Amino acid sequence: MKSAQLAQTLAIESQIRMPGSAGRLLKQIRDIESVAPLFKRAGLVKGVERPAIMDLSVSGITTKSSVIKALGGFIFGSAAVRTDMRIDQNQVSTCGSDSVSELDDIDFEAQRKRLDLVEMRHAYALVERMLKNESPSQLILLDTPLFISREMIPLKRNIKHWAEYEKTRKTIGNFWDDYRGMLFPWNPNGPVLASLLAERFSAVVSIARQDLRSDEGRKHLLQSDGFDFEKAAPLQNLDEKLSGIGDTRFINGILTGFTRTIAFRMTANRSRMEPAGAVDHGVVGFHYKGGQSSQIKMVQLAGDEPEWSGALLDSVAWKLMVLDMQNRSNALPLPQLLGQQQLKLLNDFVKYYRRGITDALKRNDIEETWISGLDGE
Repeated sequence: MKSAQLAQTLAIESQIRMPGSAGRLLKQIRDIESVAPLFKRAGLVKGVERPAIMDLSVSGITTKSSVIKALGGFIFGSAAVRTDMRIDQNQVSTCGSDSVSELDDIDFEAQRKRLDLVEMRHAYALVERMLKNESPSQLILLDTPLFISREMIPLKRNIKHWAEYEKTRKTIGNFWDDYRGMLFPWNPNGPVLASLLAERFSAVVSIARQDLRSDEGRKHLLQSDGFDFEKAAPLQNLDEKLSGIGDTRFINGILTGFTRTIAFRMTANRSRMEPAGAVDHGVVGFHYKGGQSSQIKMVQLAGDEPEWSGALLDSVAWKLMVLDMQNRSNALPLPQLLGQQQLKLLNDFVKYYRRGITDALKRNDIEETWISGLDGE
């Protein structure tokens, strides 16, 4: 049998496949162009007006974790930084910062999932400190989820992971019990607590595939967010077109600069989030795009109708869009971008921590301290 070099195989395959791939992409683009106006007319996608002059106080919380090998196992460092900013008549200035951190050893098992939970606790700790101030920011942004999704809940047999989950669940539950009344929309003058994530890009497509003529189909939507029942009828026969377009390509195609999707309930037809008592008050989200070249983000907000309306959601959306800053391929609100710069030192500090542990073990300092303590007793 005649052998073939990889370069030759790839060259032949690309010549064969290219017309088909290009044809499919062109069809998807044409489908998006034909469907996008229907989404806009039905209110599933909308433009967001922004004021020319902006006055706002905003805090952005950024989290990061680092794991390195040490003495046959692993040690980790996890930290969160809060950056406070003021915008007066479009003049931007920083006005404070706060941080928390944790360093310890960690097992190999479910490292990333456990650190996700640690980061959530850190973020909530910084929000709690801010709310204890007399004048918290009007808008507080997290880069962690507001609540624990089903995917983050471990099996009970994973003892350490389960312990981390329980600790985080109690922390979040206690936070919402203590501070819900201070936050918007329960307090009309309170700060808005928002989580910014890049996920669930299929949400608006999934909504369009529902039978929006029925109450069951519309239960996903916040109908006060501008949904037009009469103009949603043409969406009923689009299943074939929608199924042929990838979720990410579709939402990138229908969202342009300063637009957002209709708000949807994040708890409808989904496995339950935790802590259940806090989630029972509602969780809503929508996707938005700041500039033409910005990344699409999803914002997660606590609450439901009638507390949240289209006008209130627009007031959150334009602030997020204005704050959006592009850092290489990653878009973040400005205060979170500044916090990310501070967190760059975490990796080096974890290495320094490992070196300190190794030196202490070599000098036998720790054991001598224990022994001297026993002698003293």
